[in-house]
Amino acid sequence: MNDFQERLNELMIDKHINRLQLSKKLNISAATINGYFNKNYYPKIEIAIKIVQNFGCNLDFLFGFSDSCTPKEYASVKVLINNFLTNFKKLIGYNNASVASIMRDLQMSEYNYYRWRKGQFPKTINLLAVAKYFDVGVDYLLEKDKTYDG
Repeated sequence: MNDFQERLNELMIDKHINRLQLSKKLNISAATINGYFNKNYYPKIEIAIKIVQNFGCNLDFLFGFSDSCTPKEYASVKVLINNFLTNFKKLIGYNNASVASIMRDLQMSEYNYYRWRKGQFPKTINLLAVAKYFDVGVDYLLEKDKTYDG
């Protein structure tokens, strides 16, 4: 199991709900929930936010970047993508790198970056890769006006 699967399972056990009940709470199919556990894929960020709001925690906890399960409010996805881009650019600058070198290191196409700039939110797996690469949490990447502690 990856951190996400372990944390989601832990949250479900704590709240005494099963996969079917969670699927109904999130308004997604039970097959999708099963896919998170059996096929080892991640939810879209919108669904991840619904998950943490349902369980009263934050994305850093859900994805294993923090052991603190404190509730957090999240802005709209449009605001989050803008925050992500701002913080991503800051991190690139702080590390004296280029978009091309970072994307190469992350084994992503630069096309991903250009899609993000046009307003498409990164896939969750890419968001996690960026957070791990820069050693920051997902919540840091999605927050407004944060200074990098790096």
